[in-house]
Amino acid sequence: MKFIKEQLFFILCLLLIGGLFLLDVIRILPSMSMIGITLLGLFYWLQKDETKIPTNTSPYLLLTLCFWMLLPSYLYSDNVAYFYQKLQLALPFLLLPLAFSKIPVLPKIQYVRLLLFFVIGTFLISLYAFINYLTHQDLINQMYLESKVMPTLVSHHPTFSMMIVFAIYLSYYLYIEKELILFKNEKLVLIIMGLFLFVFIHIFSVRSGLLALYLLVGIEILKLIFKRKQIKLAIYIGASLLLLGLTTMYLSPTVSNKITNTSADLQAINNNQSANNQSLSSRFISYKNALEINQTSSFWWGCGLGDIEDLNNSIFQQKYPDVSKPIIPHNQFLYYFASLGFIGLCLFIIGYFGVYFSNKSYTDSILGTHLVLSIVYFLVESPLVTQIGVAYLLSFLLLGLQQKLAGNR
Repeated sequence: MKFIKEQLFFILCLLLIGGLFLLDVIRILPSMSMIGITLLGLFYWLQKDETKIPTNTSPYLLLTLCFWMLLPSYLYSDNVAYFYQKLQLALPFLLLPLAFSKIPVLPKIQYVRLLLFFVIGTFLISLYAFINYLTHQDLINQMYLESKVMPTLVSHHPTFSMMIVFAIYLSYYLYIEKELILFKNEKLVLIIMGLFLFVFIHIFSVRSGLLALYLLVGIEILKLIFKRKQIKLAIYIGASLLLLGLTTMYLSPTVSNKITNTSADLQAINNNQSANNQSLSSRFISYKNALEINQTSSFWWGCGLGDIEDLNNSIFQQKYPDVSKPIIPHNQFLYYFASLGFIGLCLFIIGYFGVYFSNKSYTDSILGTHLVLSIVYFLVESPLVTQIGVAYLLSFLLLGLQQKLAGNR
């Protein structure tokens, strides 16, 4: 029975990660996986099986603050339907941390297999998108002039770009740490997948993903120089990646078209031109809207989670009627500042980022990388109001945290 429960947890985590890739095909898969993990955690709690369960549960409880902080805004939200919709999306922040705090830790080898599964999955999805691009180059190249990107099986491209960056790092990490567990030539496969993903993310040309990628590259080079004292290796890796990246950007039409589109977008902002179908312009408007919503409602409490979309759309209609597709504030911090106020924003920062500093979890290579990617992600998107954003962020945060608290890392 013990073996069956351990394997069941591994399978559920496998399905949860797989659900990130198949969300647009099997939308219920991540939710069913989370429900399964929650029920398994409840089973362990009822059985009071303390085998290999970390005694320090404070980081898990801290993370649940990202759910509890939403509840008070129900009292001053007029759009209750929207409030419940976003509360439902945040429910994993309550259930999954409590479940992980009760479920015995995965053996390290199974954790590494989950990481490798994620890298392989990201590689296959990217390879499929690249092949599709090669067969429809003219059409897709034109999309980049229209503030769009190439289609992939993961339709939420900002999240997918972050997944690619994380997969690139994991391929590097698994290679460096020599945690090879599936087949003989795994090191070679990791190099191939990592390099392909590095090239592909430039062709994919999502600005936030490229920002996160080169931020991580810079951090890793600094680690090699100051922590490992491997200056020559740092210079070699940095120069090689920079050359590969610049070559890809020079040869790829998607990059040049993205640069052209970005320049036109910035020019539209400077000249106060229409923001319709302009990615950056719409984002800047959404940022200004968030600040205005907070100022006109309550600095401390915000407008209420249920009302932020309605108020944001109203500002778009009044001040920017030419924008056909209003967007919510594409910044998680500003989104909570507008909807929950300064108090809610502080609770979010304490609840989410406090986990990384509890027990110095940020010193773990994977959790530290996840922290950096989370910050970039929150600055350019509001991922916690999307199903895939919640699933992606929580999956690797909780898996890494569980390993860290158990002393496996």
